[in-house]
This record gives sequence, structure tokens and C-alpha cells, in this order.
Amino acid sequence: MEELTKEYLTLFTGITNTIQELESMTFELKTLQARAEEEYLTRTNEPASDAATEKAAADV
Repeated sequence: MEELTKEYLTLFTGITNTIQELESMTFELKTLQARAEEEYLTRTNEPASDAATEKAAADV
């Protein structure tokens, strides 16, 4: 039974670390997306509220 416990801990630790890395990458991707959107709006001089309205209208 001791070997099963060691294997379980190895797997659990690996899965936990992977989940943490994925959460970190998700946060980073969301931050990059927000920055890119802000840069686009700044470059096009388009107010954020107008861009959201246009996107919503285009989705309909």
C-alpha cells in the first residue's frame, strides 16, 4: 500500500502544479487581451463604450 501512496502523491502534486500553471497562463492571456484591446481602441481613437456597442450590434 505504501507504493500506491507514493504514486498518488506524485500524481496529485503534478496535477496540482499543472492547474496552478494553467490558472497563471489564463490570467496572463486575459491581461494581454485587455491590453491589446486598449491599444486598438487608443490607436483607432474609438471610445470603449462605442466599440462594445458596435460589437454587440454586429453579433446580433
